[in-house]
Parts: sequence; structure tokens; C-alpha cells
Amino acid sequence: MVNLRWLCWLPLVTLAATELYIDQFDGWGAWAAAPVLLVPGIVSLVVVLIGLYDCRAAHRAGRLGLAGPVYTIIAGLPLAWLLVRRFVA
Repeated sequence: MVNLRWLCWLPLVTLAATELYIDQFDGWGAWAAAPVLLVPGIVSLVVVLIGLYDCRAAHRAGRLGLAGPVYTIIAGLPLAWLLVRRFVA
């Protein structure tokens, strides 16, 4: 089992750092820096998949608590933010 308590914050930190980096550009520079947003998206996807695997293993063992799903949701927030930013806003 992976300790999601600390790992779940990694996607949020990478998203915040990426947003701060992209905010320094204007106009076409921001568009050119947009592929950098793939980093927090991929990190978030990997951590969510690890969290889902851990939740499934804990459920099969009969010891699924509230912490695992909450940490998985926290790790998925950057991915959700990037999807909303891309398709809604």
C-alpha cells in the first residue's frame, strides 16, 4: 500500500507551480507554455490510478476507510480543474 496521505498533494503542488509559471506570460506566450500543463495532469492521473488501486485492494481486504477515497479525490482535483478549464472555460 502506498501512503496517499503525502502523495495526494503532489498533483496540487505541480498544478500551482505550473499556473504560477504560466501566469508570467502574456498573449501568445501563455498559449506556447500551455503544454506545460500536461505535467500536473499526468501526475494527477497516475496518483489517482494508484489511489483507486489502493481503495480497491482495501475494499477487498475489508478495511476500506474514508481516508483512501478522500486522498484519491484530492489527487484528482488538478485533473478535474484542467478538464473544466479546457472544455468549459
